[in-house]
Amino acid sequence: MWSKTMTTTTEAPQAETLRLVDGGMNFDGVQALEDVSISVNSGEVVGLIGPNGSGKTTTLNLVSGMLQPTTGRVMLGDKELTRMSMRKRARIGIVRTFQSVRVFGRLTVAENIEVAALGCGLRRHEARELTEELLADLNLESVANTAAESSPAGLIRTIGIARALATRPKFLLLDEPAAGQNESEAVELIEAIRNISRRRACGVLLVEHDMSVVMSTCDRLHVLDSGRTVTAGLPQDIRHDPQVVEIYFGKRH
Repeated sequence: MWSKTMTTTTEAPQAETLRLVDGGMNFDGVQALEDVSISVNSGEVVGLIGPNGSGKTTTLNLVSGMLQPTTGRVMLGDKELTRMSMRKRARIGIVRTFQSVRVFGRLTVAENIEVAALGCGLRRHEARELTEELLADLNLESVANTAAESSPAGLIRTIGIARALATRPKFLLLDEPAAGQNESEAVELIEAIRNISRRRACGVLLVEHDMSVVMSTCDRLHVLDSGRTVTAGLPQDIRHDPQVVEIYFGKRH
């Protein structure tokens, strides 16, 4: 229902690219990120991976506007966003989730999603249609009428993703979306996000530690270590890259 409504009222979304160009971040003399360039195209899922402390969350913070880079630029197509606030970026369709998600506990799962849709300007019937679609897409229908406060941690993260998607983002930045779920649940969730991404031409940049999940669900991977890019490319190429193998399975693992 939602897709039919949207096609009668709006034009097809225009393909865009969100980029961090030569991004660097210095915290009181500590170089957390150095010369990192990463891009996400409309409709693709890019996985951002690396060991703890490699700069993954810092990269998300720069792209989302939570932090402004010490060096480098953030670009959406030809438009520079480097000094644009996180709130303004969200308004133009760059939305992120966090590892810690806060829900409206006394509202149901469905109501949590609908509130987000209403908050970005949809009419009530549109918000409900979109909520129903997202509940189905993310396999939340069985808990739709359950109070969000009674949800386990993994489900709360999924509710947070659904709320972010309810704002109809152009680009969605996800920080460990599958944490707290087993491998099959994690793969199912990321595959659902990938399908939504392609259907709505929404670019996704996700941080995820589970290599089996990112290898099976991401279109491209970007690997960080000690604040620098190690390599980037297709999952099948990254899997056998000697530097990546050393990072995950070598002496530093």
